[in-house]
Amino acid sequence: MDRRHFTRLSPLAALGLASVWANTSSAAKTPAPAKPSDHLHHHGAAASGASTAEAPTHEGCMPRRYNAIVAPFQACTSAAAVCISHCQVLLAQGDKAMAECLRTALDCDVVCNAALKAANLNSDFTPALLKPSIEAMQACVKACHPHVDHHAECRACHDACLSAIAAARKLG
Repeated sequence: MDRRHFTRLSPLAALGLASVWANTSSAAKTPAPAKPSDHLHHHGAAASGASTAEAPTHEGCMPRRYNAIVAPFQACTSAAAVCISHCQVLLAQGDKAMAECLRTALDCDVVCNAALKAANLNSDFTPALLKPSIEAMQACVKACHPHVDHHAECRACHDACLSAIAAARKLG
């Protein structure tokens, strides 16, 4: 295929062929595999099973300040996502009692994902995001509570929110 034919292709096809074209010309230049010691200098403690808090930091890097909320917020957002799907199915079947549960789970998912992302980035904005996260999770707990005895998804969301609230309050 010559360049004239290549320029007449659709942009998506051209992108696909461009990457193939670029890879075929550099296929002979395969980089040497990295030595294990090359990578461990950054992650030696973490790779050896030590916690992230014990991992060495480089000059100018800040310690991970918000690790305590990462796992509980991941569990909360994951449980909220399952609860959202469950509520949508039930609402589609006509169960209007799930409307408030869905609304609060959607709010919880959005706000807590923002706080989780900030925590993972070690962002200075994380503490400011904890207050609305706690408020969203409290509303979600309140809305899920009537359903915890007959919907496992609501129970999981309820319990995950309570754990995340407790973790956020410790940091807040």
